[in-house]
Amino acid sequence: MRELLRDVLLLQPAWHSKNTPEMEKRGRLVRRDVANWLRAQLPAIERAVPDEIDDWAAEGSDGAGLKSEIPWARVHSASLSPSATLGWYVVYLFGARGDRVYLSLMQGATLWRNGEFQPRPRQDLWQRSGWARAALAASLLVRPDLVEKIELGARKSNLGRAYEDGNVVAFEYSLEELPSDEVLAADLVFLCSVLSELYELAVVDLPPGDPAPEIVDAEVEAERSAGKARRGQGLRLDAAERIAIERRAVDLASQYLEAEGFSVKDVGATKSYDLDARRGEEHLYVEVKGTTTKWTDASEIILTKNEVDLHRDRYPNNMLVIVSHIVLDHSVTPPTASGGALRVIHPWQVKVPNLTPVSYRYLVGE
Repeated sequence: MRELLRDVLLLQPAWHSKNTPEMEKRGRLVRRDVANWLRAQLPAIERAVPDEIDDWAAEGSDGAGLKSEIPWARVHSASLSPSATLGWYVVYLFGARGDRVYLSLMQGATLWRNGEFQPRPRQDLWQRSGWARAALAASLLVRPDLVEKIELGARKSNLGRAYEDGNVVAFEYSLEELPSDEVLAADLVFLCSVLSELYELAVVDLPPGDPAPEIVDAEVEAERSAGKARRGQGLRLDAAERIAIERRAVDLASQYLEAEGFSVKDVGATKSYDLDARRGEEHLYVEVKGTTTKWTDASEIILTKNEVDLHRDRYPNNMLVIVSHIVLDHSVTPPTASGGALRVIHPWQVKVPNLTPVSYRYLVGE
């Protein structure tokens, strides 16, 4: 691997956006040779990280169409970071001047817009990388040779700056002092173990700007229904996980209502609300939502049109129960759910300005 990194760096000063002989050679090195070395390290990575992540993958890129000034090769979870624009991953980033290469704990720093990759807003990248450093502080302390700032020296592309802004921490290797393959492998395993910790943290304590899994899934399903497959994006939760979360949320909401003296009936399978709660003359229409994430002032829930219509009509005889921080147990099949923190809103007034349409149904007519 040491020689592969060296060969790529020596080609960097000859960068051109066209597929020149030098760029053709660089592409083979990054996409094939470096990526294959990373794939060969995956068994060691799998042994060093928790069993919850079982879809480690590796890939390299030197540009989509035009050749990129900053080629890269990364290790990632195929489900949690399906493309380099999404999620978190560990990546080799080759400096534009060919004087250094970084092994970086990186976030998706770009967006695919108008047929090309464009940087995410700098403030967003800084906020997210700062969040990750704070969350991982204890694990990162054991490696004082990590750097927070990287300098890729991009001359033409603004993507270099996006990578610099999106870096969490990195190992810096100069061309003159490239370490041995053994050191490179150990650094990779260490940073991937930190990445696995970040994956686990991000499930509950959402990074700034990240929507909850159920919000992402609703948007993905809406786009699929409209015939628009989102680039590199799959569902975050499978059917068994969604059922376990929903069941846990309904159980806790029922227990809460029963402790308050209500008789409770689960009507979610046939009605546009989840629980029918009665106490004397009091009759409540209860909506229940569950999530594995922590609840914040920026958290959102998914509602159907029928749910919105019903709760606007039944207000103030309605209630919203949110059960956050539900924990999924994947050691059994199907997965089970436990834990949960309740947030009860009663009466619940649906505020129209707070609604965001995910998709529309449109009558074309003539």
